[in-house]
Formats: sequence, structure tokens, C-alpha cells
Amino acid sequence: MTEPKVIFVAGPTAVGKSAYALDLALQTGGEIVSADSMMVYKGLDIGTAKPSMAERKKVPHHMIDVADPREDYSAAEYSEAAQSAIEEIIERGKQPIVCGGSGLYIHSLLYELDFAGRPADGELREILQREAEEKGAGYIFEKLLKIDPLAAEHVHPNNVKRVIRALERAYGEIEKEGLRGFSGTFDLEKRYEARIIRLTMDRKALYERIERRTAKFFEDGLIEEVRGILDSGVPREANSLQGIGYKEVISMLEGEIDETEALRLVQQNTRRYAKRQETWFKRYTDAEIIV
Repeated sequence: MTEPKVIFVAGPTAVGKSAYALDLALQTGGEIVSADSMMVYKGLDIGTAKPSMAERKKVPHHMIDVADPREDYSAAEYSEAAQSAIEEIIERGKQPIVCGGSGLYIHSLLYELDFAGRPADGELREILQREAEEKGAGYIFEKLLKIDPLAAEHVHPNNVKRVIRALERAYGEIEKEGLRGFSGTFDLEKRYEARIIRLTMDRKALYERIERRTAKFFEDGLIEEVRGILDSGVPREANSLQGIGYKEVISMLEGEIDETEALRLVQQNTRRYAKRQETWFKRYTDAEIIV
């Protein structure tokens, strides 16, 4: 039996995924399922570039504002809830359109993920440490980047100890929550009959767009948004506040850097993240590329 077709709109940050998906949904009578690991959190609006309420009234959006920023929200929780949303959309006779730039989230919907045969934690740590010694910090960081690109965004590539801890968490979380079939490869059997659309653009143009959009975040009140989140009791260490834009502003609010430096770092870190996203999505060789 042929599975229902699900459209995936993927690409780097600021490339225009949300607008493209919205237009596509209006054309097809579809509904959008967000695949963004930061949009799941309530209250994180400006720094995540969430669709406006007007846009959400035009087209139903799912998997936005589903998590408390005080609590961790795992890829496994996302995958289960997003699959349910997709199934409900199909049951209503609508077109599911998954839109986002979080590689692990999209991967968890495209494929059955698994870490079958993973060694025990102590043994895993020894293996990773040995690999780092033999093959270098870059090799270990690349492994983390493939498994959990969001976590990789928050760890310096040369901090081997932290990279190994992040790998242990990624392996353990996905195994514990029951995601099956993940091997780090991109040639597994897909869960849905999927049409993958990969948006891209000239890197210089994308970087210029990132810089303009980031500056607008600050103009639109990102600093006040972050201050309000902290004042509400969300701790600085919460996973929800480790995303680009939030961690830099927190450093500014705590006097570690000034606003100019915070903006510069957000722009720099967003450019680097976009480059890693491009690398991730290029591996979907069956994707339709739209420039």
C-alpha cells in the first residue's frame, strides 16, 4: 500500500522556507507542520521568527508553542507528536507540509530512527575518547553534527569533553525514547511517500539576508523578549535558551558583552549554522532544489 505523500520544505535559516510553505499550503489546501527545534517553545517568538498570528489564521500550523521553555523537549517527543499531526491532517483530507531547518527533526519524520546496538554509557565514553585521541577533535565533532546538529551548535568543536558528553546525551535520549532505525545515513527507507523541496540561494546573498533579519530581531524587541523570559523564571541553563539569539542576548544582559557584540555574535553564529544546515540537507539527493 502506498503511503500518503508528505511534502517537506527544508533549507537553511533565512532562506524563505516559511513564506514558501505558506504559499504552497494556500495553493494545495494544506496544513503546515513546523520542524523547528526552537519554535516548539512558548514565548520564544522574535528570535525564532515564528509565523505571525495572521499567517497562522490563514493556514493551520502545528508543532508551534507546544513546550514549556522551563522543560527539555526531546527529538523523540517531537517526532511522536508531529507524526500524529501529520496523520490527523491526512485524515481530514488535507495536504501535510513539513517546514523547517532542524535536520534531526526532519530526519525523525522521514525515517524510523534507531541506535540499535549502542554500547553501554561507560563503554561508549571510552570509545569516543579513544576516537578523539586517534582521529582528532574534528572527527568527534563531525559525528555530533551528523547525529544532533542543534547540540553541535552549542559546543565548541575543540572542546572534546563537552562534545563527548553531548554525543552521550544524543545517543541516550534517542534510544531511551524509542526512536528506531537511525544509523546516521540518508539511504534508509522513508516513512512516507515524501516530496522533499530544498530551498537554497547564493551564499553571499543568504548571509546578507541573515544579517538584515538578525538586526531586525533586535529592532523588534529581542532583548526585551529574552529579559521577559528570564524574569518569568526560565533559568539561563534551560535548553530553550541555548538557541542562537537567546544565549548571546543573555550574555549581554548579564554584562559579559555589550549589545553591539551580541548582535555580531548572533549574526556570526547564524551564518555558521546556515552553512551546517546546507551541508545536512545536501545529503537528501532526491530533493527538488529551488534557488
